[in-house]
Amino acid sequence: MPNVMERVQDLPWIRVDTSGNSEVTEVDRVTLMRRFDLPASDFLLLDPSSDSPSAILAREKAIVVKLEQIGCIISADEVLLLNAGNLDVVQCAEKLGAGEFLQSACAGLSWRRGSRNFDNNFGTTSPEYLPFEFRALEVALQAASTFLASQVCERCLFRA
Repeated sequence: MPNVMERVQDLPWIRVDTSGNSEVTEVDRVTLMRRFDLPASDFLLLDPSSDSPSAILAREKAIVVKLEQIGCIISADEVLLLNAGNLDVVQCAEKLGAGEFLQSACAGLSWRRGSRNFDNNFGTTSPEYLPFEFRALEVALQAASTFLASQVCERCLFRA
């Protein structure tokens, strides 16, 4: 029986970049650990078959997110969504690739690369101008909320 690390490694990832381009890819955990400076324990959290609690972990080069069916690694330049065969994950990837999201996310990239004075760059603190990482996190939170809402609706209909 494969261990948890092998299960996470064998699952396909959906990669979405800041331009909205997406692709299904297989990246081994060692490569991801090196690229994003992630400890091995983060992959235990991401395992879709585990009962690990929801969590958002801030790391030096990435944000590791496990919210219900959504497990992803968010960096400044890309989002890697685990378990590409899951419908909730595919819908989250579609939202990440939507033009409306990307326009506001890419606008935030200039803030991340330039001055750290948020108000001076945009004259506003609107969430539409947040960095890509925060906008991607927002999409993941929305996807998890939608999943939970559908679960509640199903239970209500089942009891009725």
